[in-house]
Amino acid sequence: MFAGKALRCECGYEVRASDEDTFVEEIRRHASEAHGITFSVELARELARGATQAPSDDGFIGKETQ
Repeated sequence: MFAGKALRCECGYEVRASDEDTFVEEIRRHASEAHGITFSVELARELARGATQAPSDDGFIGKETQ
């Protein structure tokens, strides 16, 4: 089961999604738009699989954190 995972970028951006495919696409989008980095689907999927369980699942896809 994938729901409830979160991944935080070094810049503070946090990704969460209800399914792995959306999570992977959000990782790729953020890397590209915020950092000019192109992640392959395979690399983004590896990062997604290493994501930690989030303390709460409020349904958001990504957000800036302070």
